[in-house]
Amino acid sequence: MFLGEYSHTIDEKGRMTIPAKLRPGFASGLVVTRGFEKCLMVYPIETFHTLEKQTHALNLTDDTSRTVFRFLFGGASDSTLDGVGRVLVPEYLREYAGLETDVIVIGMGSYLEVWDKGKWQEQLASLNDPEANGRRFASLNLSMGA
Repeated sequence: MFLGEYSHTIDEKGRMTIPAKLRPGFASGLVVTRGFEKCLMVYPIETFHTLEKQTHALNLTDDTSRTVFRFLFGGASDSTLDGVGRVLVPEYLREYAGLETDVIVIGMGSYLEVWDKGKWQEQLASLNDPEANGRRFASLNLSMGA
């Protein structure tokens, strides 16, 4: 499971280091693709294959389904970590997410999100609003009961 928040950088060649604690989850490879709020999502290859299988249920004649395919798969890049735990983030994905040098890597359970540091600060302002969170989470069943 991927948890936590990590500050990292993207080097001049477009490589980003995956936090050491999280690297074992990407031993078989990974996929980097577009995220929903102008961030990137980084999936272990096995998790991305599961996501791909789930999309088989979508109807290709539906324009929304085709948009999902284009968004997730058309923008995806598969890769492996190099010897020091870095992954190359293609230029088109860096441009999409506005990533330059300073990035924040967020553990999202089964995948990672990669944010431009400034955009992440904006997200945090929203995430840390207790009144808004009360409204957002009120309808969810987040009980700890068995």
